[in-house]
Amino acid sequence: MCDGTHPMTKKYFSLRLRYTDMSIFLQYIRHDCFLMRTPVCTCVFDFWTDPDGHCAFLDSVDVSKPFYVIVSHHHKDHFTRKIFRWAERFPNIHYIISKDTARSVSYLLKQESAYRGEYRVSPSLVTVMKPGDIYEDPNIRITAFGSTDIGNSYMVQACGQRFFHAGDLNAWIWKDESTNAEVSAALRAYDKILDDIRTATDRFDLVMFPVDARIGRDYWEGAARFVRRFKVANFVPMHFCLGTDLEENLRFVDAAIRFPLYANPEYGHYCALTEPYSTLKVDC
Repeated sequence: MCDGTHPMTKKYFSLRLRYTDMSIFLQYIRHDCFLMRTPVCTCVFDFWTDPDGHCAFLDSVDVSKPFYVIVSHHHKDHFTRKIFRWAERFPNIHYIISKDTARSVSYLLKQESAYRGEYRVSPSLVTVMKPGDIYEDPNIRITAFGSTDIGNSYMVQACGQRFFHAGDLNAWIWKDESTNAEVSAALRAYDKILDDIRTATDRFDLVMFPVDARIGRDYWEGAARFVRRFKVANFVPMHFCLGTDLEENLRFVDAAIRFPLYANPEYGHYCALTEPYSTLKVDC
């Protein structure tokens, strides 16, 4: 079930999923940040900032379950050092971060570091990943793939389901500003990473993916290609909060959920999680 409030949600998202105790809840926080609660663990992706300023979404995290904090890359709209404070609150926390993120906060992670400030975290709680790496424990399996910007995209497997968080993986084509050769090169780089992902799977139960109108003409190209290369049961757009003011952000949100521009008409459901703390419910 999707409780996104945009009217297009009702047209393009089917309430085919049952309510059960084995449900997975995806909660939109802001921009590229989502909280995902499963029966066996909780994940948060790319936390940057919280609309209410108090991280109230953390109150729904079960402290008795494993809690995975996943970071695609170190850009300021995807990462903040504040996540390392959470280790004081959650005894079963583990951080999955990209190699570039680890470099950006190396002074926090080195055992011999002289830093003893509030963001200090035990290196034993952190796994650093690059494309091709796999993290696995009894609850979860996380595979890192490449990005067309920096850092990683991730496939997360839990409860028999496959989830994908793209980070900044997208067809960053900027057609209004680029030459045809530059656009072609960007699409080749993007398709190459999709080829890599395809060697692991051809389908996902849930995908979180950038649909960013700042690109200009054909801003939806990356999403359109993705949902035609993979069978995506549930697609949630993201990366639409970088406008210069509220009015521009609202335009970007509206553009991101123009599903007819990029949706695969033959497969999948498209959900507009645009309001902070709006939620998608998926059964295992």
